[in-house]
Amino acid sequence: MKKNFIIILTILIILLAISAYYVYNARSLAKLAKNYNQFYEEYYNKEILGTTLISIINKAMDDNEKNGVFTQKNNILYEENDENSIKIEVKFSDDRANVSMESIANQGTESFVKLYPTATFKCTKIEYHQKTNRIKYMLFEYIKG
Repeated sequence: MKKNFIIILTILIILLAISAYYVYNARSLAKLAKNYNQFYEEYYNKEILGTTLISIINKAMDDNEKNGVFTQKNNILYEENDENSIKIEVKFSDDRANVSMESIANQGTESFVKLYPTATFKCTKIEYHQKTNRIKYMLFEYIKG
C-alpha cells in the first residue's frame, strides 16, 4: 500500500512539473511577443515623418534577417511565415498599389529620405501572427508632405 502511494505521488509530481513548465513557457513567449510588439505599436494611429518611417522599415528588415525569414523572387521580397515575419507597406494614394518595404529599400532608402523627409505618414493597420501574437503586418498611409 505504501509502495502504491509513493508511485501515485511520484506520477502526480511529474505531471505537476510538466504543467508548470508549459505554463512558464507560455508566459515567457507572451512576454517576448509583448516586448517585440511594443516598438512597432508605438507608431499605431500616430503621424510620423518619412525619416522615422525609414527607421521602422530598416528595423523590420533587420528583424526579418535576424529571425531567418527567407526571401523569395531573387531575394527581393521576404516570405511571410506564421511565426516571426514582419511586412510593412506604404500607401501613397488611393489609386496606386501599396508599396512594400522591400521595394523602398531596393530603390534606395537615401532617395526615399530625400523625397519624403518631412512628409507625414500614419500607421492605419496592424495585423498579428495567430500562432505567436507578434506583429506580422503594418500599413502606413501618406498624409501630407
